[in-house]
Amino acid sequence: MMSLDNNNNIKAILLIILGMFVFSIQDTLIKLISDSINIYIIYIIRSLVGLIVIIIYCMINNIKLTLKTYYPWITFLRVSGFFLGFSLYYFALSKISLPEAVTLFFVSPFFVTISSKFIIGEDIGLYRWNAIIIGFIGVYLVLDPDFQNFNIYSLFPIFCAFFYALTVVIQKKTSDKDSLFTQIIHTYLSAIFFSIIIYFLVNNLTFTPYQLSEYNFILMSWDIPNLYFFSILLIIAITGVIGFFAIFGAYRIGSPSTIAPYEYSLIIWSILFGYLIWNDYLTIKGIAGLCLILFASFFTLYREYQLSIKIITDKPIR
Repeated sequence: MMSLDNNNNIKAILLIILGMFVFSIQDTLIKLISDSINIYIIYIIRSLVGLIVIIIYCMINNIKLTLKTYYPWITFLRVSGFFLGFSLYYFALSKISLPEAVTLFFVSPFFVTISSKFIIGEDIGLYRWNAIIIGFIGVYLVLDPDFQNFNIYSLFPIFCAFFYALTVVIQKKTSDKDSLFTQIIHTYLSAIFFSIIIYFLVNNLTFTPYQLSEYNFILMSWDIPNLYFFSILLIIAITGVIGFFAIFGAYRIGSPSTIAPYEYSLIIWSILFGYLIWNDYLTIKGIAGLCLILFASFFTLYREYQLSIKIITDKPIR
């Protein structure tokens, strides 16, 4: 007879896989419309829908919401890092393949481990340092840099992973007083706030034709061409909310060390969608690099579990 814990873990694994599937749909749709819709319109629509759903959810479940944070300065650092990181990631989607972007983002557990040492004083043993080194060797293979003609945008998902790791560790530090939903609302509100600031900054500057073409995803006018694109924006927003609740539900009922590795199913979905839609795929070196990243990540998760450390394993990757 299956135990309650095992049954919950199976449900949690299914939720994680669902969450990663809808996140891959979100990333795919963002890439598809990156030449037609400004990135910050996507941010605003997604954040507004997310806020509405979170508020309704908390009202139904009698969860008290508060905007007050007990850590104003590091909360500002957290939301700023999150916004900057995913701005770089979504912009990278307009410049590099979906499989490459997603694979490179998954170096975030290594940055979480490194950041935890300097921010909260977590000890990192020799085994985990070796895993980090192996992981970054994998990153090098995925990038396969041609220094004569290097695509700088390939680095953006790695920058995103770095900023994301900082937000995870900061969130760990602030979670003793700031609730999960308070931190999520801060993230959504800051995304709207920063997007509006960027709108006014961009509209008061002059750009060359090259800049307008190269950075079109950021600099294009804030228009929604028709109902078709508006529908895609809503789907992006809804998938983001579904993804969050799926992952939140998974970590609420399941064992983090058991379910965390299944977040890497996002890579599989992204490789599949990238190939079917754009005929994108990883090179042989890229596949070898992906294998090293996965090996190092799973080993890091295993060591976290052995040492009873809950920095990586109790926080979703997205």
